[in-house]
Amino acid sequence: MTSIRDSFDYIVVGAGSSGCVVASRLVKDHGATVLLLEQGPLDDSMFIRMPAGVFKIMFSNSPFIKRYTSTPQKSLDGRSVVITQGNVVGGGSSVNVMAYTRGSKRDYDTWDELSGHAGWGWNDMLPYFRKQEGNIRLDNAEHSGDGPLKVSDPAYISDAANIFVRTMQKLKLRFTADFTGGELHGVGYEQSTTYQGRRHSSSDAFLKPVIGDERLTLVTEARANRILFDGKRAVGVEYLHNGKVRRATAAREVVLTAGAFATPKLLMLSGVGPADHLREFDIPVVADLPGVGQNLQDHNEIFLSLSTKGPFGYFGEDSGVKLVSNLAQYFTFGTGPITSTGSETMAFVNIDDDREAPDIQIYCIGLMWPTLTINPRNAVTLLANLVRPLSYGSVRLQSADPDADPEVNPNWMSHPEDTRRLLKAFKYLRQIATTEPFAGIIEQELSPGAGITSDEDLIAYMKRTTESNYHPVGSCRMGVENGPMTVVTADLRVKGIEGLRVMDASIMPMIISANTNATVMAVADKGVDLMIGAYTGRTAVARDHANDIVHSDPRAPFGGVKASGIGRELGAPGALELTNPKLVWQGG
Repeated sequence: MTSIRDSFDYIVVGAGSSGCVVASRLVKDHGATVLLLEQGPLDDSMFIRMPAGVFKIMFSNSPFIKRYTSTPQKSLDGRSVVITQGNVVGGGSSVNVMAYTRGSKRDYDTWDELSGHAGWGWNDMLPYFRKQEGNIRLDNAEHSGDGPLKVSDPAYISDAANIFVRTMQKLKLRFTADFTGGELHGVGYEQSTTYQGRRHSSSDAFLKPVIGDERLTLVTEARANRILFDGKRAVGVEYLHNGKVRRATAAREVVLTAGAFATPKLLMLSGVGPADHLREFDIPVVADLPGVGQNLQDHNEIFLSLSTKGPFGYFGEDSGVKLVSNLAQYFTFGTGPITSTGSETMAFVNIDDDREAPDIQIYCIGLMWPTLTINPRNAVTLLANLVRPLSYGSVRLQSADPDADPEVNPNWMSHPEDTRRLLKAFKYLRQIATTEPFAGIIEQELSPGAGITSDEDLIAYMKRTTESNYHPVGSCRMGVENGPMTVVTADLRVKGIEGLRVMDASIMPMIISANTNATVMAVADKGVDLMIGAYTGRTAVARDHANDIVHSDPRAPFGGVKASGIGRELGAPGALELTNPKLVWQGG
């Protein structure tokens, strides 16, 4: 085995949706040497490639996800909840339901206000969405068909989904052909990050095109322990790989893209966070930032599961003769139920006032909700989640041991207005179920059951069963420089620290009104421009190395990172065929 390089221009911690964007752009566009660390394995499973495989991943003991168990939730009558996050190259984009949404114009204009009008409004973000998007249908002022991230219409639509769309129109909700142009109100078919019947993750779109570049070093199954500092400047990362603690240095910057739970954890383990909390664990304080780990938000959802009078969804499609037939169709033609994300439709409503911005997102899923313990059968599940919750939680340390999970407190339904709106949303789901043509396919209510009718009992049911929609954000919030809870400033630089930035979902000052994956990738793209000094919008050029533009010529004097690992070199320069997938050094 050749020696492992330990000096780079940049170190990126987390090869998820945002990390793949950051690493790719630094290598491809700016000729930098990059170490990309990922705690999970490679995204080389057929279940990741097949859209319907998401349910096998999410509801099994998969190595591609990490489950965080919350503290006992006072707002949920003492119940602890489990929140799943991606633990694989590509992160959430490799294990999510692939929905491509951006939220509303209002979301980003609020971000802009909270960042001191520094260039985070809808019109500032739109160029990054368009730059990344390769839409198969839309190409206009809001969309592009030319970007690397493939976005497609549903390749397969269940009967239940079509019936749901018709029913919502009977309830006077308008049909919407595009949920990503900045306006959300309506019902329609959701586009997804898929292409020709296959998932198209951030890894597929951004990382894999540069995976053979000798300037990129990707290390999987590597846990970052702490950031290394020289005074108030980040200079590297200590990480655990193959049972050995290693150190790598970054000549320019360290970028955190580990997500809303792992990023604040790593900051606090490194001495950046609330000073009093860090002292509880005898962690030397590098920067007292009380906002680290605060401002946590998520979209928690409630569900109504109903058995149907026939096969209107996906029951039985994953077993026996049907499974064999579906696999044959998929591998031969790239069509059929396996191409479905399981979530082909969505609706956005404001139940209080349909003239106001939507605050509820509704899905129709063509199966019985997998967490139910009754015998599986033909069924559909209606899901509703708050897209503008008022409840805030936190992420804190449980231990100074890097191996320990952080203490996660989502605090769902702690604000009474959230409970009121969810209760109203649940009653609206029942209204959908009793409206034709949806009512015509329903046999009976499975969960919670038709006998539960009082507000008190329904609220108790929601508290027993509410789950995450897997969109935790905000735990390292972006804000104005002098804001007491600001963690990163408008250029995504960690406040009071040189050479350290955050470019993931944790920077969101407020959760957006839809699925977060597309936004996370756009934030990362803009973050690179801010860091390199290439952003020409309303934000000033980043202070760190403002004139230190990385050369894009591949012959630039950053040198090549020679990959190390157990494998053999292939014919093309920089290619490595891996014989030990646990040790992955790609790009040399």
